[in-house]
Amino acid sequence: MVALTTAGLLMRMLPFRTIMKLVGIGRARASKDVALHRTSDPVAAAVGVAVNRAFARLPWHSTCLVRALAGRLMLMRRGVPSIVVFGVTKRMDHIHAHAWLVAGNGTVCGGREGAGFQPIAAFQELNSQDS
Repeated sequence: MVALTTAGLLMRMLPFRTIMKLVGIGRARASKDVALHRTSDPVAAAVGVAVNRAFARLPWHSTCLVRALAGRLMLMRRGVPSIVVFGVTKRMDHIHAHAWLVAGNGTVCGGREGAGFQPIAAFQELNSQDS
């Protein structure tokens, strides 16, 4: 719940570019197929369960991006590398966007909803040599 609240506040108070720098995120590649299955990493899977349970209990709505960033913050604390993926799809003449979190070659959160989306951008933790 703390990570979801923190991510939600960051999204409201700071520019997106600043948020991405704070959580140590740089460009990555994403496969459309990765959204089709859950992560095999037990730590990442536990984080996904925690994010989804907290999301269901909060009295306010958290967007998919807030949930992905909350999971990212939790995985960073645990030293697990992850990728935040942004995707789009077209439904009934409208473009819809979605964000999900990937770790251990599978989704941590948002993957089930992301199955119909085409990845357009992905961001991962910057290595010290990338900075």
